[in-house]
Amino acid sequence: MPAVTKLPLLLLSVPFVFSTLFSQANAAGMVPETTLLVIEESTHSGVMNVKNTDSNPALLYTTVVDLPDDNGVKLDVTQPVVRVEAGQQQQLRFIMESTEPLTVEHYKRVTFEGIPPKSTDKGMKIGFNLRQDLPVLIRPKNLPVVTDAWKLLTWSRNGQTINVKNPSPYVVRLAQNITFLPSGGEGTIKKTYILPGETLNV
Repeated sequence: MPAVTKLPLLLLSVPFVFSTLFSQANAAGMVPETTLLVIEESTHSGVMNVKNTDSNPALLYTTVVDLPDDNGVKLDVTQPVVRVEAGQQQQLRFIMESTEPLTVEHYKRVTFEGIPPKSTDKGMKIGFNLRQDLPVLIRPKNLPVVTDAWKLLTWSRNGQTINVKNPSPYVVRLAQNITFLPSGGEGTIKKTYILPGETLNV
């Protein structure tokens, strides 16, 4: 079995991702006010304001998505379906449930989709719904907030494979395409995030 050795130098030319993959500036329909939903264990809750930017009222459908590798915390939205008038803003409240105190951050996703009411016009019309997909970060109450958790990642080589490990209690979001400097070699990570205690191969 090849020995695991520390890489002498490993830099990423692709910046870590701290925003969603869509641009709110060009978004239409139901638009969240921020690109990240934060849930605080200290209050067991979090809120998100969503604005209906269309010229017609619509039903706002909100869905919390549990990820297959991080489902230890339950999160519910108090109003999964609510009508939002044109140009108006709706505040959504999210409630967290956990059987024991949190020691590490947890990660989920949430989608916001606006569905217009059925039209009485019998003429055929073509339309589409826009769905906003945002990350959800659940923070333990006793864990200090940091903005550079990616610096805590450790990198190592095992034969021809490069491993990245997250020994910290923080969820780190990052780009999937990676360039190693100064060699210029490239690699890909299978996910856009790495959970506390997780190791991924590049």
